[in-house]
Amino acid sequence: MSDQQQMHYVGYCRICGTGLLGLRECGSCGEVVVLCDECDSVWTDGDFAAKPTFAGENDLPCPFCESSLLRSPSRWATKSKIDKLAWLQTSLKAGDVEVKRSATLGDEADEEKNSEPR
Repeated sequence: MSDQQQMHYVGYCRICGTGLLGLRECGSCGEVVVLCDECDSVWTDGDFAAKPTFAGENDLPCPFCESSLLRSPSRWATKSKIDKLAWLQTSLKAGDVEVKRSATLGDEADEEKNSEPR
């Protein structure tokens, strides 16, 4: 099973209460954000008390470069990418978050997300 077929997440969304907070990598700038897989709330780091960014009518722009976080080449971040995130390592050491992996997603999960009507 490929690392790219799994979503690494750091908890559940405080906005919708049901979505997983996945670590999403922007395909343009390479920044990793925290993205709720249900309501599309986005945080730029582990400060979940901060106000998130929300999806627009047709897309969800990266807060760093404005490219789409929902369309390819954006993807769920790999373990190797996650291990290099300074803000995440700080949150892990402080005990604020724990990184977990979801079930296998495969390409169809990203395709489904890309084609959802808004």
